[in-house]
Amino acid sequence: MKRSLKATGWCLASLLLCAVADSTVAAADVLSRLRQGQVLNLGFVEGFAPFSSGSEQAPEGYSIDLCQAVVARLRESPGLAGLQVRWRSLAEPEAVRTVGDGQVDLLCTPMVETLSRRGTLDFSIAVFTSGLAALVRRDAPNTLLGPLSGGAQDTSPRWRATINAGLSKHSFAVLRGTLSSRWAHERIRQLGLQSTLQEVSTYAEGVQRVVDRKVDALLGDRVVLLAYQARQAERDQLWVPDHLFVMSRVALSMPRGDDDFRLLVDTALSQALSGPQGEALFVRHLGPLSAQDRLLQSLYPLPD
Repeated sequence: MKRSLKATGWCLASLLLCAVADSTVAAADVLSRLRQGQVLNLGFVEGFAPFSSGSEQAPEGYSIDLCQAVVARLRESPGLAGLQVRWRSLAEPEAVRTVGDGQVDLLCTPMVETLSRRGTLDFSIAVFTSGLAALVRRDAPNTLLGPLSGGAQDTSPRWRATINAGLSKHSFAVLRGTLSSRWAHERIRQLGLQSTLQEVSTYAEGVQRVVDRKVDALLGDRVVLLAYQARQAERDQLWVPDHLFVMSRVALSMPRGDDDFRLLVDTALSQALSGPQGEALFVRHLGPLSAQDRLLQSLYPLPD
């Protein structure tokens, strides 16, 4: 929980932007190895609540529970009833390389699937939808909260004027050199806004500027913003709307080349994410489902 998520580090400024190892891992029969060794190696990144946090002795979070569903499914397989789990806490920069090298069987902190990452990693079905969102103080004016939360849906010139009035003359923090920064600069230019953009080096710096009222909002990846909101003493005063300006699905990753293991993972995740139990899992870690959350959640599980 004390680690700082760098713009060039872990998920959706870190995980989302980190580089992938160049080497590929030969296909491995994970299930046969598990039957022989009876130990499943699961990796996670600490300080990434509500998705993964805690310690190797007691990890917790939304995607940790999803991995526990995979463990339960594995223990129903022949020869794996006594399967043991070894949790491994990974530093942000080493996570992708460690998975690609096969040192862990499944990474229980979600990341975006990209073409370059598919060169060394396999991915599960999507478990969440992230993307470009905003972190803002709950006491911000409604004229700002509305546009940031997607409240204005009209596409007429009148709506454009409302957006301009709501977002103009406000200040926003963005991570230097990221998609968030490029998108914000372009959007301000397109809408003719008189807004200020402050580029920051880390999410921690941007969040602190929102807390200290030095900027009105921080633009960044929603998964990371939720993680930072959860760790703040002032978290009840902050809000990350579910509105996404740019969407990205995130999934669990594993070493490349074992279709049988990936099928088992996807089967377990589909069951865990389906129906009332999937909604209950979401609510326990992420709060009430919006209409958008419920729609997206229904798209993740695969049918039998």
